[in-house]
Amino acid sequence: MASLILTKDVLSVRLASRRLEVIERISDGPHAKHEKRTVPLHDLDRVVAIGQPSITIPVLTKLMDKGIPCFFVSAHGRWRGAVISDRNLNARRRLRQYEQSRDRLFCLSVAQCLIKAKIQNSRRVLQRLAANRSLSDERMHISVCNELKHYAQRAMNAESHDELLGIEGIAAARYFQRLSLFFPENMPFNGRSRRPPRDAANALLSWTYTMLVGEMEGIIRSHGLDAALGVLHVESDNRPSLALDLIEPLRPAFADLLVLNILNHNILREEHFEVNPENGGTYLTEAARKPYFMVYEQTMKRRFAPRSGEPHTDFRKVMDGEVCRYLRALELNKFEPFFLMP
Repeated sequence: MASLILTKDVLSVRLASRRLEVIERISDGPHAKHEKRTVPLHDLDRVVAIGQPSITIPVLTKLMDKGIPCFFVSAHGRWRGAVISDRNLNARRRLRQYEQSRDRLFCLSVAQCLIKAKIQNSRRVLQRLAANRSLSDERMHISVCNELKHYAQRAMNAESHDELLGIEGIAAARYFQRLSLFFPENMPFNGRSRRPPRDAANALLSWTYTMLVGEMEGIIRSHGLDAALGVLHVESDNRPSLALDLIEPLRPAFADLLVLNILNHNILREEHFEVNPENGGTYLTEAARKPYFMVYEQTMKRRFAPRSGEPHTDFRKVMDGEVCRYLRALELNKFEPFFLMP
């Protein structure tokens, strides 16, 4: 199954029986030229609309009927929302979620498991990168990895959300400081910056985190849960807090490694980024979206064994598994480790 990524404002999508017609306007004027291609609906798992492509109401209703989510992202990579068919209207499950969201001990217990997994995956990312560059014996590498191991253990002993967030913040700072060594010289990473991202590395990190949040929100809703009720991030309007929570272990394991792969292999280069004069932020250009999503989809679909001897999986199945782990904690009071990198 595949994703349909609409990357240009000049695209329009309309329904043609059991297919979608994607029409691209090549030129304007009295002799305007168009290119058309068709996509069978039975081949689709999801649609992502970036910017302002034109999508007809019949297309959106057919996607809902087929249970195919359609995600909307701004041209600068900000999450707008989704059209998703709520077929799993599990009232009892949502009532349980609402009740447990007021249980601070429950929320803290799940949040501890998420942050522990995130820190452990951050450590594993650094170990992989150091091994590839024969830096595993370097004193600073060993020191940072030992620190992250310590912070992962401390996360499970945090007595409040504030303490847990403090531990996560310190661990993230040490991790990103070390991770910066592995970015290419022409695309340096000088610390995490958001809203707006100040360089190409941060623009790509933010973009990838947004994609993960969107996909995770769709999975959460497909399981009959409310994506707004998180266990770690502060509940606020127009924010999928639970999706933000559940992608935490995947930020280093999927997003950070994907960004390094794209930049170190020159899949995206300096010309694929532009500075917005209004806010000084750096963003992907329209031309960057196609090569980006080709690598994104390849990485999502790449199969791997989580542990030796275990069945192969891929990252979308991993994301579904994260929601299922949360569900078992919610409904069975069973707290399991979240995804850990092999």
